[in-house]
Amino acid sequence: MLYIYRVLINFIFVLSPIIVLARLLKKKEDFKRFKEKFCFFSEKRGKGNLIWFHGASVGEIKSIIPILEKLEKNKIVDKVLITSNTLSSSKIIHQFKFKKVIHQFFPIDTNFLSKKFLNYWRPSISFFY
Repeated sequence: MLYIYRVLINFIFVLSPIIVLARLLKKKEDFKRFKEKFCFFSEKRGKGNLIWFHGASVGEIKSIIPILEKLEKNKIVDKVLITSNTLSSSKIIHQFKFKKVIHQFFPIDTNFLSKKFLNYWRPSISFFY
């Protein structure tokens, strides 16, 4: 089953530039930031402890706003990385003007991109919801 998944996701990865281009034309992707899905990061990681939250879309992102507000005040936490898949969820995060919070789009789910993502961000702890 894992083999079939990897074959399918790599096939989708080959087609992903076409898919992303179509989404750009429909204004469902951020023209300046769509490259994040291919692990071309728009933000620097920086030093220190990084907590990573991943939520697929708006509902999940909205559900962690109270946690982010508390982490903003916590001196032990240096950075909070939020990843999501949708343009609308990134707009929600940017409305709050958090200082410690970085939003990036979640990369396409291939072994190569996942390893690149994890090696770059090196989260201290991760939460997927």
